[in-house]
Amino acid sequence: MYSEEQASYLNSKAEEIIKLKYDCDTLEKEGVLIKCVCNFFDIIKDFDLSQTQLKFLYKFSNLIGVPQYYEMLLEQKNNKLKFENIHLNDFSNMIYNSSLAMEENKAFHKYQKIVYEQFHQENQNRFFLTAPTSFGKTFIVTQIIKKMKYKNIVLIFPTLSLLAENYIKLLNDDFFSDYKIHTLSDEDVNNDDKNLFIYTPERFLSMTDKSNRFKFDFIFMDEIYKIDNQFIMDNETVGENERDLSFRVALQLVCNLSKDILLAGPYIEITKNNTSSIQNFFKDNSFEVLSYNNIEIVNKAILNIDEKKSYHFEGLSFEVTSKPSKNKLKTLLKTLYESENKSSIIYTDARHKTEQIAKWLIQFKEESNINLDIVNLKLKEKFYIFLDHLKHAFSEDWILYKSLQKGIGIHHGYIPKYIQKEIIEFFNAGILDTIISTTTITEGINTSAKNMIVMSDKKGNKTLKKFDAQNIAGRAGRFMHHFKGFVFAVDNNFNQILNSESEELKNLEYDKNATKSEVDVMMASEKYLTDNQKSTKKQLLQKANELGLDLHIVEKFKTIKLSDKITLYETILKLSSYRKQQIRNVLNFGRYLNWDNFEILLTSIYQIIENEDLKNLIEKKTKKNFSFLTVKVAHYLSDGFHGVLKFELERKSPDSAVKETSKLTFNIFKYHLVKYLGLLDVLLRYNIAKTDNCDMDEISSNLTSLIALLEYSCTNSDAKKISDYGVPFKVIKYLDSKDINVLNKFDKYEYLVYEHLKSKFKI
Repeated sequence: MYSEEQASYLNSKAEEIIKLKYDCDTLEKEGVLIKCVCNFFDIIKDFDLSQTQLKFLYKFSNLIGVPQYYEMLLEQKNNKLKFENIHLNDFSNMIYNSSLAMEENKAFHKYQKIVYEQFHQENQNRFFLTAPTSFGKTFIVTQIIKKMKYKNIVLIFPTLSLLAENYIKLLNDDFFSDYKIHTLSDEDVNNDDKNLFIYTPERFLSMTDKSNRFKFDFIFMDEIYKIDNQFIMDNETVGENERDLSFRVALQLVCNLSKDILLAGPYIEITKNNTSSIQNFFKDNSFEVLSYNNIEIVNKAILNIDEKKSYHFEGLSFEVTSKPSKNKLKTLLKTLYESENKSSIIYTDARHKTEQIAKWLIQFKEESNINLDIVNLKLKEKFYIFLDHLKHAFSEDWILYKSLQKGIGIHHGYIPKYIQKEIIEFFNAGILDTIISTTTITEGINTSAKNMIVMSDKKGNKTLKKFDAQNIAGRAGRFMHHFKGFVFAVDNNFNQILNSESEELKNLEYDKNATKSEVDVMMASEKYLTDNQKSTKKQLLQKANELGLDLHIVEKFKTIKLSDKITLYETILKLSSYRKQQIRNVLNFGRYLNWDNFEILLTSIYQIIENEDLKNLIEKKTKKNFSFLTVKVAHYLSDGFHGVLKFELERKSPDSAVKETSKLTFNIFKYHLVKYLGLLDVLLRYNIAKTDNCDMDEISSNLTSLIALLEYSCTNSDAKKISDYGVPFKVIKYLDSKDINVLNKFDKYEYLVYEHLKSKFKI
């Protein structure tokens, strides 16, 4: 624009924004105003701005309560814009701006400040916060903790990756230097200390199993929508489609164990129906709803690409001349690569489709002669060291290795965590321009993606819900990086889903008419149970009592059915002392499996296992009549992930071998098997303690070590914490054993990670 056109545009836009501001009497209208201003800043970021216009924009960003827009504008213009003269009428804006400042270089936007100000020392503070992905919920949480000076705190995140990410942030925050920070469920805790627990729901449940003496001052629980199975996002993420039970049980405990609570999640619509299950939950547990779903801090522009025609969108122009979706994708990407906004996430509905799309894009980049152009020299060396590690530790024929060579990342639940983490880092640094992902990318992962390209309106075999679509679209554009994100829907109904009616969040433990699992029946209040459910609960408790199971044992492993606990305990009662001794001695020389004893153990737990994949691995036998599970556990214990991978590579293609190994280790071992082994360990030691008239904690069993090795690949507590962070398996093995022979076998990437860990974790 020329300066006259620019001035005219600014004036007309100012008039429009001021009218919107004076008409803002609802949060919905405030959301419209923010989108309008955000869109306005996105357009004028390329203008040559005068002092008058600069002050005008400063006032606008303060007017809507998001002064960060002005800071972003300065940053994008390399901070060359400054006020030359400050007048009296500028001071009110500056005073307002300073009222949002919390720490050096950190400030709230208006709506974060509103949530923060809800918490008061003299009150019971219980809130349910629903807001867009860009709202900045975790920043609010740390500021609330600092304001309220809580002593015992729990932060519950949905994934180990988020647990580890927040653990590192808090380690580097001076305020938390006098807190004991716990991430493992079996750490020793002193009530006199200031304690901060960072857990997944499963870890939280495990901790409460081990110690029921704790009361907390504040608990934050993120991604709270996971209490309702219909909102579970990713069918391919480990154990994801079963986690609603863990979330519900953990939530019930949270309400019983803490005075102040903040529950949070994105885009959750709350029904006004006073008799709905979620409203029953709010009333019974004294929660107030804070809904800011309309406050979208990063604006979104959406384009459907579904025809052969010319498209003109947000400064982009391209023509689709071929019908297949993959050709439309290639045309779009070519246009984005030629623009300055090429960082893109491609969403698809299943793991195998991420690999299929990766193959298309590798071919497309080769045909178009698009090669890696790495400007960031600091990360360039690390990137090629990382590629060399993947080549030798996995396979040069693995699709992920081939993709990364072309600047393309793949992200789904069966890619090892440390590799996922590096992919995100390289993407945010601009080394990778594209990530192809399932809904794993929506799990609180922060990327610098400007564009979200949606290749499917499904998740697995199910059509996306509005909630899912909002979460996926929410990953386009990042606050403090972009004013606006672009969403491209290729040959699907994604946009229609975004504009459809929202589904109601449910908590079935607060619905008398809902079909409940046995676990939910045991957890729910009597008033939300039918007569049949009450009878079932009473009979189960009576049966447990007759067997001599104390209540504190019955209440352990809360996500396992009481009927299964009873069945397993009846099995233990029939075992001879020698058989019990064999099960307790399931390991030889620290970490090597005793195959015969492990087979006896599997016979004991088989009848209560519900997961079909785990059952099949037990049923399938080798020529020597050992189960396939025994063979694979033995490989895993002796050489970790790569021990199993080597076994699979002898029988399958690299892509299939990595998938099967990941599924086995991340799903079967770490999620399902450890649960049953943990229950067996507790019931077995309880039974022996009753027989020998001693404390069950005095009963030795290397089942505990086996569980730790399956869940973390290590037994040392420091190594366990680092395992959560996501590092190569050989590094974990060295940190656990301190065996110099393991250290000497590190490749360059493993050495690089080890040196980084020494400073990060102060080891």
